Amino acid sequence: MPRAGFYFFFLAPIVVACAREAPKVEASAAAPKRCLPVVAAACGCVYTCGVGTETSPGSWSVDHPFWAPSKIKATIAPWCVSGDCTDAFHGEIVCDGICAPKPADHGCHFEGERCVP
Repeated sequence: MPRAGFYFFFLAPIVVACAREAPKVEASAAAPKRCLPVVAAACGCVYTCGVGTETSPGSWSVDHPFWAPSKIKATIAPWCVSGDCTDAFHGEIVCDGICAPKPADHGCHFEGERCVP
């Protein structure tokens, strides 16, 4: 004979797996490019705008007229001087001297294919 009271039932989670193939993504889009000022953060030097192409997540290859035809390996991070901040390419640049830190150009942008201040 059933007892009077409450009955609790515990249900186990159900997991369903599909054997469907993941959709294929075509790599038709070009690597993203950015137009930003270039800085040598270790020595405080700021340079004009350069064009960077992302080579892997967080790593950029930057073209800049000052170092042409060589490319600069860089990351993107804020560059701040006296509270004036903007994103910049922090390049792996050998310091030739120490520069007085100054704000970087906020106006770097593309005009067509050209990166201009």
